[in-house]
Amino acid sequence: MKDFKERVIIALDYDDLSSIRRLVERLKGEAYFYKIGSEAFTSCGINGIDLIKDCGGKIFLDLKFHDIPNTVYRAVKSAGKLGVDIINVHASGGVNMMRAAKRGAEEASNITGKNIDVIAVTVLTNLSDADINRIFYNFEDENNASGGLGRNIVSDLALHLAKSAKISGLDGVVCSGHESLRIKNILGGDFKTITPGIRLKSFNDKNIDAAKTTPMDDQKRVMTPSAAFNSGADYIVVGREITAAANPADALQNIYYDIENNCK
Repeated sequence: MKDFKERVIIALDYDDLSSIRRLVERLKGEAYFYKIGSEAFTSCGINGIDLIKDCGGKIFLDLKFHDIPNTVYRAVKSAGKLGVDIINVHASGGVNMMRAAKRGAEEASNITGKNIDVIAVTVLTNLSDADINRIFYNFEDENNASGGLGRNIVSDLALHLAKSAKISGLDGVVCSGHESLRIKNILGGDFKTITPGIRLKSFNDKNIDAAKTTPMDDQKRVMTPSAAFNSGADYIVVGREITAAANPADALQNIYYDIENNCK
């Protein structure tokens, strides 16, 4: 699989800059793309972004903007001017919001001279069919014995939101590996998919520093790195497999080993 190391995004889920710096230094020369989410950005602000840029890395700014179109337009434009490579919004914000986000990114690109992909979040990987039923009560159907939209509620909703993202001119979506291939087949290979919820089969308590991790059951739709790429993912996002490992560098090599040996 060509250039797969540049398609593995490391999630920097820390609340202090020193931890971010320490991990980036330990993975130097082996990791090239990092995700800065709400925890890191709220705690460290643009310092975390600058640190990654200074190391020559790419940045996925994972703030999942979701607001009225004008607010999202301004937020994405401001974020784009920081020099990040990918910005995401919630697809459920609607077509007008997503179009505004893309416009903001394009204007930021004109200023920085750097391409910025805008990606829409479909359905979070911690949500199951039952969860979606509970959230969107109007999906309930008294004539459907299984409840809701049937057996593929998450998949159907993810595809619906992905279609909205493509109509809006976005570059792709964040989705589980369980939906990635279906989205690719229907919306085209150029429509990017980013897949979180990555777990190695060997992931277990003895490989994890308990002080650095959260309960495992917050992710319900998970997939191995190779399975995610085999399902059409353009990028995978790996967090606790690396950040909660006693030796993050070795953990990253385990990710790479799985990809090298199991990708089609």
